[in-house]
Amino acid sequence: MRIKFPRLRFSLLLLFSFALLAPSTAWAQEDEKDKAQKQIEKRQELERRTLAMLDEVATQALSLKLPENRSFVLAAAADLLWAHDEKRARNLFWDALNSLTSTINPITADTKDPPKDAAGKDATAKDSVAKRSANDKAQDLNQYYAAFSLRREFLRKVTQHDPQLALDMLRATRLSAPDQGNAEWRLPDDRDLEQEIANQTAARDPKRALQLARESLTKGLTYQAYGVLLQLNQNNPEVAVEFAGDLIAKIQTTNASTDGTAWDIALQLLGASRPAPAAGPGNTAALDATRINRIKLSDDQRRALVDVLTDAVENVSANSNRMDAIMGAMPDIEQLAPDRADKIKAKLATRVITQEEKESDQFYSRLAKGTPEDLVRAGVGASDEMRKSFYQAAAAKAVMNGKAEALREFIKSEVKDESQRSNLNGLLDAEQMSLSLSRGDIEEVEKLLPSIQLKEKRAMAMAEIAMMLEKKGNHDEALKLLDEAQPLVKLDLTSQAQSDALLAVLFADAMVDPDRAFAAIEPIVDRANDNLSKLLLLDKLIKTGFVKDGEIKLQQPGVISLDFAIFKYGKGVVALANADFNHTRALTDRLQRNELRVMARLLLVEALLRKVEPAEKKTAQ
Repeated sequence: MRIKFPRLRFSLLLLFSFALLAPSTAWAQEDEKDKAQKQIEKRQELERRTLAMLDEVATQALSLKLPENRSFVLAAAADLLWAHDEKRARNLFWDALNSLTSTINPITADTKDPPKDAAGKDATAKDSVAKRSANDKAQDLNQYYAAFSLRREFLRKVTQHDPQLALDMLRATRLSAPDQGNAEWRLPDDRDLEQEIANQTAARDPKRALQLARESLTKGLTYQAYGVLLQLNQNNPEVAVEFAGDLIAKIQTTNASTDGTAWDIALQLLGASRPAPAAGPGNTAALDATRINRIKLSDDQRRALVDVLTDAVENVSANSNRMDAIMGAMPDIEQLAPDRADKIKAKLATRVITQEEKESDQFYSRLAKGTPEDLVRAGVGASDEMRKSFYQAAAAKAVMNGKAEALREFIKSEVKDESQRSNLNGLLDAEQMSLSLSRGDIEEVEKLLPSIQLKEKRAMAMAEIAMMLEKKGNHDEALKLLDEAQPLVKLDLTSQAQSDALLAVLFADAMVDPDRAFAAIEPIVDRANDNLSKLLLLDKLIKTGFVKDGEIKLQQPGVISLDFAIFKYGKGVVALANADFNHTRALTDRLQRNELRVMARLLLVEALLRKVEPAEKKTAQ
């Protein structure tokens, strides 16, 4: 039995973060010249130690049980090492690929030599497909998507450094797709990955990207092909025009009434090639954006796209999604094929509009032209799901236009339902707080604090204010605010809201009062270790999906990605390493699980190499 068990992801998040979040220390007052020299020397030493630790991480990857974990760590190490030792980085990428391949295409005894029929085909294939249950097929699809995602992320890393190497690796391996029966949609496959590689190549070598994209296009149409076209259009419009012609020719060979990829790309191409509107008062920015992103197509090419689209809608019902989408292309159809426009309008007139469609049309109309009060009125009578959209848009529009207090008065007098009033006021509070924080308006944020009902949200806002106060030199005020925030948060690994709030306060502590932050972190890591042990013990009874063969999977949905962790906590990690590299490393050693220690060290190395400029570059400036 497999049960999704989200609590474990909070434990992993906290373990990675608590192990690396730590204090920064103040520099003593020194002569500026000596201080600058010492900073350069310290940076050089820090870089040396970081690269040495990266080497250790690559070696420690071999101690991981799961091939997918080994591949993930080796690929990340290769990505970081490329600028410093390209030859070794290439070897690490190949090692990572070998581990990944053993995971995504396992060979079993059942698939080596199946019995053959008289024609030499697999005699068991039809029977086995027929006998497989819907659950089995769903599991196959989930496994395929997971494997495809791992392969895609790996190849993206390689492509950033050498697109040809990525292409060689793609073509050296193959991911077997499960049987889809008679499904009208197709699974993503190597064609999509080839087009993605071409897309990443377009900025550096448009002609090579065109060659790769054309090779892939011969195997079939993919959404990534349109992405390549957009990238080429930014870097080399002439090459983009060539590829647009290839795309249109390919689309014309399909049946867009059943081929969703062909339909979508035809519609996007038609819209992107639409002539820019005439200049007028107030639309300069929109006009410039239209011109920049416009794809140049001839009238004949645009007419060919119109023919594809109109042929498709003639073969579908009036309530098909195709009919919804074609409405946006009506100006083009009226211009290029007026004789067909009347038929489409007549068919559109027979459509039965659902309540959901009515609410959606109303939402976008009010969003563009209505006042915040108009949005609230529409939301009161809308379905629960649409009401959220109306209310969120109303709050955002009121705050951005300086009409928050006016909307509060309207809510007080016009919204009768108490829960809806509370919800609307909460959304207004959040929008005002977000805007004030982004502006660094401490006074306004402090005024809004009492209105925040949730303790966790209030603690996070107080942490933000404390860091702003510290930056302005108001150290005592910052400390006082953090003292008030501390009782509002607690360690609760089962609550994402509590986890986020605790991390925010600890991070502010580290920036304002390093000693108390350091004192708080170590016992939290120990407690988190203990809680994680209990969760992993429970995994032996209830399959959570986070553990495989006794090891936590490092790369999976729901657990923070390495890039996001660096974005959110990188500054604190770098501050810690600058203060005491050895102590920072020792914090990762407090993690009891080997795979988590390796991951934490990788996080540390990633933060330092992404954030710290090479010493020789700084010296040269």
